[in-house]
Amino acid sequence: TVEEFNEMKKHTLIGASMLSKMERYKEEPLIHIAYQICRWHHERYDGSGYPDQLVGEQIPIAAQVVGLADAYETLTTGSGSQPPVPCSAAVQMLCTGEAGAFNPVLLDCLREIENEIDDAMRRRPETL
Repeated sequence: TVEEFNEMKKHTLIGASMLSKMERYKEEPLIHIAYQICRWHHERYDGSGYPDQLVGEQIPIAAQVVGLADAYETLTTGSGSQPPVPCSAAVQMLCTGEAGAFNPVLLDCLREIENEIDDAMRRRPETL
């Protein structure tokens, strides 16, 4: 439902909040990057994401990379009522915007390594 989706979207804010309260580690670069990923990995390049509707390069690059990887993984493993799609179909959907708007440079990188990712996914154990 819409209510459930809105509740689920709070995970970005909850994770970021948890990291921001880690006083002992607040100056650590890794915590700073983890905060960016937690908060903004569902932002989309066109501003259609959440929680802050950031656009383009306003989205930290670490969050952009994880967001693209997350979308790819969701497509290739299936989600809810959606069955998994093959690697080539997932890449096509991401590149055409069917699965969200992503940084064109990152999409070019994804296209370049598409076969390597597909090979690695085929080799991974079923228990992952």
